Amino acid sequence: MNEVNRPLSPVERWYRIAEEFSALNVVARVRVHGQLDVPLLRKGLDAVQTRHPLLRATITPGADPAFVAGAPPIPLREASGDWVRETDERELAERLDLHRGPLARAVVVAVEPGVHDLLLTVSHCVADAITVLSLAREWVESAAGQVFGELPALPAPEDLFPSRHRALRGTVGAAARVLSDQRKLRRADVRRLVPTAPVPDSARRTRLVHRELSPEQLEALRNACRRHGSTVHGALAAAMVTAVARDAGVTGPCHYGIGSPIDFRGEVGVSGQDAGAYIATVPSFVAYRPDGDFWDMATAVSRDLALRRSRGDHFSVITLLRWACPSGPADSEAFRRVVAARGPGNLCLSNIGVHDFPDRIGPWRLSGAQFTTGLSISGYLAATVNTSHGALFWNFSHIDHAVPGDRARRIADLSVATALEGLA
Repeated sequence: MNEVNRPLSPVERWYRIAEEFSALNVVARVRVHGQLDVPLLRKGLDAVQTRHPLLRATITPGADPAFVAGAPPIPLREASGDWVRETDERELAERLDLHRGPLARAVVVAVEPGVHDLLLTVSHCVADAITVLSLAREWVESAAGQVFGELPALPAPEDLFPSRHRALRGTVGAAARVLSDQRKLRRADVRRLVPTAPVPDSARRTRLVHRELSPEQLEALRNACRRHGSTVHGALAAAMVTAVARDAGVTGPCHYGIGSPIDFRGEVGVSGQDAGAYIATVPSFVAYRPDGDFWDMATAVSRDLALRRSRGDHFSVITLLRWACPSGPADSEAFRRVVAARGPGNLCLSNIGVHDFPDRIGPWRLSGAQFTTGLSISGYLAATVNTSHGALFWNFSHIDHAVPGDRARRIADLSVATALEGLA
């Protein structure tokens, strides 16, 4: 069997350090309509674990963490009720045991006769949004009897970077771009989301607010974006910045920083089926005016993100971890303070766009495939977005007490309302 046995790369080590302080889980959900037997799900889950070397791995403790094979089977828990509550109370709150493994767990939530929600939770050390949704799909497909071959163990993400981003010249350029963003953050008019109350890293607890746009609302948003020359991501980011500014009572012009994770799988030859975290978050500094034009903000974000992707800023963020990442939790305090004060995850929008999740697999009809994520160290509020089954799913993760539930719901509602107001 093809196993992964290698040291964690700097970015994987950083995720592991963050996980020591609070759960850094990525969660996929899909609703299954039709008769569903738990033994079939158990068999399908075992097949998924057999296919993916990282799901059979654990992470060794200590200052030189490594992936080693030997994880037990992925646990499957049964529950009933509401998937949002289950995700909020358990899946985002409870850490995975990285040292014992496995780096994933699953839940089948009985909603009503013939309707179940499947939840798959995976550590961010080995998963991003694409990973977890792909694994959820494979889980259902394997339960339906489809057979997949085993995937190879891949090198660390950084080892797959284009050569220009691994060479010394690329590293110098990476440092220059990141330092430029740090200088922008020191400008007097650049705002960040300010927590309602300080929360120590060890007490950070991610909560969930779920929102979505209907197929009709999504189509209207797409049409408006085409008219104004914006991407959907730009419009959602502008809506979130507006909501956060209004919630904070901002009365004058300023800039807000908002982070956008960029998926770089296609640039390093990795498929959507491969487990691993192949994203990097880059900042955009959005000019906000209380009386400003919404679509000016949206198109500015769209252009800025396209420029950053073309320059390879996402590679720069990860490349610098080679020198900046602490060796472990014990010596990470200074770096954690810097990331909390200046990191791009403070306010974040993770939008993977259209994700082609099937409407039917085997005997089952599927709906509502989406994802959410835990926050750690730098983030206070992050929205996760995907468009599947014709709808746009817009989940807001927030750190309890830093962004209390009523404030998070208010910002989520303001974000949705602002995006829909922009359709006029």
